[in-house]
Amino acid sequence: MGRWNIRWSILLVLWCVTGVKLAAMKVESLDRGWFFNRGYESQAADKVTVDLPHTWNAADAMFGNVNYYRGMSTYSRFIVVPSSENFKRVFLRLKAAQTVADVYLDNHFVAQHKGGYTSFTVELTHLIRRGEKQKLDIRVSNAQTMEIAPICGDFNIWGGLNRGVELLYTDDACIDPTFYGSSGVFFTQYNVSEKYAGLEMKALLSGTEMALNDCSIEFSLLDAKRKVVWCKETSVSGKEAVVKMELNNPHLWDGVNDPYLYTGVVVLKRGGKEIDRREEHVGFRFYSADPDKGFFLNGKPYSIHGVNYHEDRAERASAFRPEDFESDLNLIQEMGCTAVRLAHYPHAQQLHNLMDRRGLIAWAEIPFVNVFVSHPLYRENLKQQLVELICQYYNHPCILTWGLFNEINPGWLENPNPMAEELNKLAKKWDISRPTTGASNQEDPLNGIPDLIAFNRYFGWYGDDCKEMGEWIDKEHRAYPQRCMGISEYGAGADVFQQADSLIHPEPWGQWHPENWQTYYHIENWKQLASRPFLWCKFVWCMFDFSAAGRKEGTTFGRNDKGLVTYDRRIKKDAFYFYKANWNKKEKVLYIASKRCQNRSNSSVDIQVFSNCGDAELFVNGKSMGKCTPDEVCVATWNNVPLQSGENQVTVRASGLSDNCVWYNNDCIEHINNV
Repeated sequence: MGRWNIRWSILLVLWCVTGVKLAAMKVESLDRGWFFNRGYESQAADKVTVDLPHTWNAADAMFGNVNYYRGMSTYSRFIVVPSSENFKRVFLRLKAAQTVADVYLDNHFVAQHKGGYTSFTVELTHLIRRGEKQKLDIRVSNAQTMEIAPICGDFNIWGGLNRGVELLYTDDACIDPTFYGSSGVFFTQYNVSEKYAGLEMKALLSGTEMALNDCSIEFSLLDAKRKVVWCKETSVSGKEAVVKMELNNPHLWDGVNDPYLYTGVVVLKRGGKEIDRREEHVGFRFYSADPDKGFFLNGKPYSIHGVNYHEDRAERASAFRPEDFESDLNLIQEMGCTAVRLAHYPHAQQLHNLMDRRGLIAWAEIPFVNVFVSHPLYRENLKQQLVELICQYYNHPCILTWGLFNEINPGWLENPNPMAEELNKLAKKWDISRPTTGASNQEDPLNGIPDLIAFNRYFGWYGDDCKEMGEWIDKEHRAYPQRCMGISEYGAGADVFQQADSLIHPEPWGQWHPENWQTYYHIENWKQLASRPFLWCKFVWCMFDFSAAGRKEGTTFGRNDKGLVTYDRRIKKDAFYFYKANWNKKEKVLYIASKRCQNRSNSSVDIQVFSNCGDAELFVNGKSMGKCTPDEVCVATWNNVPLQSGENQVTVRASGLSDNCVWYNNDCIEHINNV
């Protein structure tokens, strides 16, 4: 069948962290002071006042309540559009509404949007009465339906306005804010190399022919110091303006090594005066995937290793604050990740903005999860959500690939393969610069549909042996040598409040998930993944514990505990430090595994230490147990180390660092300990 190798040149563009910078356009946040209640009428006696972002499931869906509220709720507030300011049009932007949103102004229906993870913008100009108080109602429903993705999934469907709402004020001519919820500006690069980069800049315009008649539009590119490196102004003809530019010796966006960003500026003018503007960061790069050699960024081998990530955290669920994204990415980068799979739906723009700046590669995907039904409205909704994903996130340099599906099983309900083929063609129509991918858990022709394929495999957790991962990968690679293959999920549960001093495979669906099995699982699996560089990606499932109402595992029902960090972000599990030792080459790591298993039932133990700083020396109760050289995955092991009865002080030292813990040995203590 021969070798299949594909290479893409991609323009990567970044929304500013604070959003689109606007001149004549004014952006007014509507995030504060909403009246909220479940049901239709916002004037009900039980209404409360909330600020956005907000979800009504932040309490009832976190602890195993499979009957958490999935229905309609109403958000209401008054707006007053000022009569004194010099603008002519008014738009309303909802950054996300889960799952269906109906917008009303003074009880007049404005628009409906289906899909809980993408934004949409509607014009209100024809309904606005300047200077008067007007009532805005947004009725949102997260009720389960067979018409909208996701139909189901191993994660909660958080109802609400969980990313904010704002008003946009513009001139009668503007850069279109309504085109599939996008910025109205699209940059596409071509023929990129270390010596050259071509760039197409496109702007979509909104307004009557008369309003646009005397307008011009200026395109420019600024370097990181905001020095103009290219500029061109052209007259407006119709609703679309396009220019092309060339740049010699571009400074490339090089992932976490050097995430260099230019700034693309698009300015709409009338009579030489600016009336609208977009500024977006541009990151030039080129990359390729090879089925035998793995992934290349800017012509050099580049390891895509990282974690899966859900927009979900303790107390706030999906209603993230800006600092939440910052702190989560700090932990992800502390561990040494180069990439993040944003599962299983489009995530917030702000997260992508930060990943652009930090050089983290993103896998972005639509919520085509688990099942397919041939309902015509469901088919259309999948296509709508894919187009919205591409249009809204098109300009982010962090995005490597468009994800089309996750674990859609041909054996469940109906065959999804024709739908996947249709989505693949649609992605190519809307974005020729990026490859497509999918996350599969089966052997099926489905795996050959996207450009890249990756697999969700849990050898060593769901009934198999950890050491089967490598054998399976090699078998799959031999069977389909032309495919670029990766691992999109692998992981095991761990409850930090459950500790064991013996290694026994736990029941994955049970209530006993001792932490030491997760540690063992990741050591054994990473050995096999690290030794196979032909894999284009390797993603751990997952970075943080998250809510999944149907699960009854570990200490807390309604929790998927496969995270490397706890749901509240307070405790880093042992496996976190294992990956930090392997992936974070900028920071020395020295960590004793199984610290939390304080109670020991054996008089001798095997002690593992994660170290990326050379030989380590172990001391027990002040006595040296000798030095040990870490293996190829940064694990140093001392076997049959004696413990005295009662308290034992355990210390390890290497390269000026030390780590320590206290263990208690008592022959009466059972092998399984709850700490």
